[in-house]
Amino acid sequence: MPPDRDPVENWLPWGSPSQDALVVQPEDASGDVDFVLAGGPSRTHQPVVWLEHSHRTHEVLVALSGLLTVRAGDDVWALPPRNGLWIPAGLPHAVRAGTDSRFLTVYLDPGRSRDLGPEPVTVAPSALFSELVLHLTSQDMPDEARHHAEQVAIHLLEPVTASTRITVPTVEPVARIVHELLDDPGDDRTLAQWARHVGLSTSTLGRVFRRASGQPFGRWRLHLRMNVAMARLSEGARVSDVADAVGYTSTSAFVAVFRRETGLTPGSFRDAARSPDDASRESGEGRPQSARLLTGRPSA
Repeated sequence: MPPDRDPVENWLPWGSPSQDALVVQPEDASGDVDFVLAGGPSRTHQPVVWLEHSHRTHEVLVALSGLLTVRAGDDVWALPPRNGLWIPAGLPHAVRAGTDSRFLTVYLDPGRSRDLGPEPVTVAPSALFSELVLHLTSQDMPDEARHHAEQVAIHLLEPVTASTRITVPTVEPVARIVHELLDDPGDDRTLAQWARHVGLSTSTLGRVFRRASGQPFGRWRLHLRMNVAMARLSEGARVSDVADAVGYTSTSAFVAVFRRETGLTPGSFRDAARSPDDASRESGEGRPQSARLLTGRPSA
């Protein structure tokens, strides 16, 4: 049985150590909602963890730079820049933002906005959506103009099938394997070796692992490694160090896999995860590249 973890590690069991993280326990809001859409930008100057909480509204989190990580139940989503997550009203969730992360937080009245379902949904907000949210922070906007901008923003939220969602199973013996891999994502033991470790046949463990996690073992481990890599790259780690941490003896092999999975090289991802202003100024482009989300989770 995996040892109990502290509240921060328990919801975010990977990434660089965060002993300096600011830990926040938000209060669950109650009462009537007196707006259709509200929100705005935020920026962190140190890692920040918002422990489990819920909202009376739907919430949309959009990463602009750095990396946001959201956990709801056994599922974790890592959000690279210019990707977002829609979280339904009333769903308990926790959030972590790394140092110098910039993001948008948007709250939507459930009675006057789209309902994308009972679970979090990955969205890819356009630049127009972000600009509209910023535009709506104006206090002196006429009611008619505000209503029009709110409706346009709401309809720009389109779900996408690709996702960085990864399930962290809590059922044995899969939980024991998962926690060992969370502690050391570079562990390269095969499914057969893990099966011997937990006293099952390879075929039985394969079935049990897929049923618990929603993915075959190899795909789940790759997904974990890419999430860990994105977290560490977003904090400025060297590509060779990240490759070693997630189990690649060859940096070039890691670069090839990371590019296949995200559409960017690790170095380009690290640059895009910095302040958009810094990245665009150094690249000479108006807007840094956006990482592609990982392959969607297959059916169990």
